[in-house]
Amino acid sequence: MKKIKIYLARQEMTSNELASKLHGFLMEMIDPAYASYLHNLETNPYATRVERSSTHHIWLVSLLTNEAVEQLAPLLLSLETIQLRGSQQEIVVQKLEVENCSDQELLTIFNSSCQETQFRIHFLTPTGFKSQGDYVMFPNPRLIFQSLMQKHTRLTGGDEIDEDLLEYLCQHAKITSYQLSSHYYTIHKQKIPAFVGSVNVTIKGAETLRSYVKMLLTFGEYSGIGIKTSLGMGGIRFETRKK
Repeated sequence: MKKIKIYLARQEMTSNELASKLHGFLMEMIDPAYASYLHNLETNPYATRVERSSTHHIWLVSLLTNEAVEQLAPLLLSLETIQLRGSQQEIVVQKLEVENCSDQELLTIFNSSCQETQFRIHFLTPTGFKSQGDYVMFPNPRLIFQSLMQKHTRLTGGDEIDEDLLEYLCQHAKITSYQLSSHYYTIHKQKIPAFVGSVNVTIKGAETLRSYVKMLLTFGEYSGIGIKTSLGMGGIRFETRKK
């Protein structure tokens, strides 16, 4: 996996609006046949989000499969300016940074000792889920880990997640504290109910289970969690600590 951070001068529009426009720019930039292929996938092999600092907007594009890296990385890494549809002004790319995480690194995390039992998940961009056709705007362990397991399984060549493993994980995971606020994320004039903030998840049980959770969350820092991660939602980071 590869995460490309593209630093742009601060824009007047919101991070939500900029993320949507940058996604449109990305789709216009890539090969039409590949764009059509992506449109038909159940799980996109990339995720994007926009973060804002005091001096920059940062466009983060995570490429989750080797094919996505081959198709998109050369285009993104060669960017010098960005022309958004409907705008007369070019946005100058001020800096590029790249982070990598290989399948072997994820496997090493899974096979390594994990003494930590507390996992603090920070939802950096509005995050939401869908369950039985309805939007869900408050997380629970099942929604969090089901999303991560589905993305990881599908992007590594599998079809269906191990429901027994998910059930076992949910039985040993508990949200013990949270700091969340509701937030509506607008996509194509549709307001999607979501949340931002953080939750603390305690994992009990075997050390192997904690290692698996750590691996999933490391993957999640690239893939995002929940719905619409290709359009800027569901960006996370996490930290661990012992009880």
